[in-house]
Amino acid sequence: MALLGSIILSSCSKDVYFSGISENSLDEIKENYQIINYSKEDVITIIGPPLIKEDSDNLWIYRTDKKTGIAAFKQIVYSKTLKFKFEDSILRSVEEIILN
Repeated sequence: MALLGSIILSSCSKDVYFSGISENSLDEIKENYQIINYSKEDVITIIGPPLIKEDSDNLWIYRTDKKTGIAAFKQIVYSKTLKFKFEDSILRSVEEIILN
Protein backbone atom coordinates (compact mmCIF):
# COMPACT_ATOMS: atom_id res chain seq x y z
CA MET A 1 0.00 0.00 0.00
CA ALA A 2 2.82 2.39 0.91
CA LEU A 3 4.64 1.59 -2.34
CA LEU A 4 1.51 2.27 -4.38
CA GLY A 5 0.95 5.57 -2.56
CA SER A 6 4.52 6.74 -3.17
CA ILE A 7 4.28 5.86 -6.87
CA ILE A 8 1.08 7.87 -7.22
CA LEU A 9 2.53 10.87 -5.36
CA SER A 10 5.77 10.84 -7.35
CA SER A 11 3.85 10.73 -10.62
CA CYS A 12 1.96 13.88 -9.56
CA SER A 13 5.05 15.84 -8.56
CA LYS A 14 5.68 19.07 -10.38
CA ASP A 15 8.47 19.24 -12.91
CA VAL A 16 10.02 22.34 -14.44
CA TYR A 17 10.10 22.65 -18.23
CA PHE A 18 12.27 25.12 -20.16
CA SER A 19 12.25 25.93 -23.83
CA GLY A 20 14.35 28.41 -25.72
CA ILE A 21 17.67 29.72 -24.47
CA SER A 22 19.28 28.99 -21.12
CA GLU A 23 18.51 31.34 -18.21
CA ASN A 24 22.14 31.25 -17.07
CA SER A 25 23.47 32.14 -20.52
CA LEU A 26 20.93 34.96 -20.84
CA ASP A 27 21.87 36.33 -17.41
CA GLU A 28 25.57 36.24 -18.35
CA ILE A 29 24.94 38.34 -21.45
CA LYS A 30 22.52 40.76 -19.75
CA GLU A 31 24.95 41.41 -16.88
CA ASN A 32 28.05 41.86 -19.04
CA TYR A 33 27.13 43.21 -22.48
CA GLN A 34 27.74 46.84 -21.43
CA ILE A 35 31.29 46.11 -20.30
CA ILE A 36 32.18 43.30 -22.71
CA ASN A 37 31.82 43.96 -26.42
CA TYR A 38 30.06 40.75 -27.46
CA SER A 39 30.26 40.12 -31.19
CA LYS A 40 27.56 38.27 -33.07
CA GLU A 41 29.78 35.20 -33.04
CA ASP A 42 30.18 35.47 -29.24
CA VAL A 43 26.40 35.61 -28.79
CA ILE A 44 25.90 32.56 -31.01
CA THR A 45 28.56 30.69 -29.03
CA ILE A 46 26.92 31.54 -25.68
CA ILE A 47 23.19 31.18 -26.45
CA GLY A 48 22.96 29.88 -30.00
CA PRO A 49 21.52 31.32 -33.20
CA PRO A 50 18.47 33.59 -33.02
CA LEU A 51 14.95 32.59 -33.89
CA ILE A 52 14.62 35.62 -36.21
CA LYS A 53 17.09 38.11 -37.74
CA GLU A 54 15.77 41.49 -38.90
CA ASP A 55 16.90 45.03 -39.70
CA SER A 56 19.84 44.05 -41.93
CA ASP A 57 20.89 41.36 -39.42
CA ASN A 58 21.19 43.95 -36.60
CA LEU A 59 18.09 42.90 -34.63
CA TRP A 60 17.99 39.34 -33.33
CA ILE A 61 14.91 37.84 -31.67
CA TYR A 62 14.98 34.97 -29.18
CA ARG A 63 12.22 33.25 -27.15
CA THR A 64 12.38 31.52 -23.81
CA ASP A 65 9.69 29.88 -21.68
CA LYS A 66 9.55 28.32 -18.23
CA LYS A 67 6.63 26.10 -17.16
CA THR A 68 5.90 23.98 -14.10
CA GLY A 69 3.49 21.13 -13.52
CA ILE A 70 2.96 17.60 -14.63
CA ALA A 71 3.21 16.75 -18.29
CA ALA A 72 -0.54 17.00 -18.91
CA PHE A 73 -1.13 20.20 -16.90
CA LYS A 74 1.63 22.78 -17.28
CA GLN A 75 1.45 26.29 -15.85
CA ILE A 76 3.47 29.09 -17.45
CA VAL A 77 5.94 30.75 -15.07
CA TYR A 78 7.15 33.16 -17.74
CA SER A 79 7.25 33.57 -21.49
CA LYS A 80 9.75 36.10 -22.81
CA THR A 81 10.68 37.52 -26.17
CA LEU A 82 14.21 38.90 -26.24
CA LYS A 83 15.48 41.55 -28.61
CA PHE A 84 19.23 41.83 -29.13
CA LYS A 85 20.31 44.95 -31.05
CA PHE A 86 23.72 45.20 -32.68
CA GLU A 87 25.72 48.14 -34.03
CA ASP A 88 28.81 47.39 -36.13
CA SER A 89 28.38 43.69 -35.21
CA ILE A 90 28.69 44.47 -31.45
CA LEU A 91 25.80 43.83 -29.03
CA ARG A 92 24.52 47.20 -27.79
CA SER A 93 21.15 46.43 -26.20
CA VAL A 94 19.16 43.55 -24.72
CA GLU A 95 15.43 44.07 -24.25
CA GLU A 96 13.08 41.61 -22.55
CA ILE A 97 9.39 41.51 -23.33
CA ILE A 98 7.42 39.37 -20.86
CA LEU A 99 4.23 38.08 -22.45
CA ASN A 100 2.26 36.85 -19.42
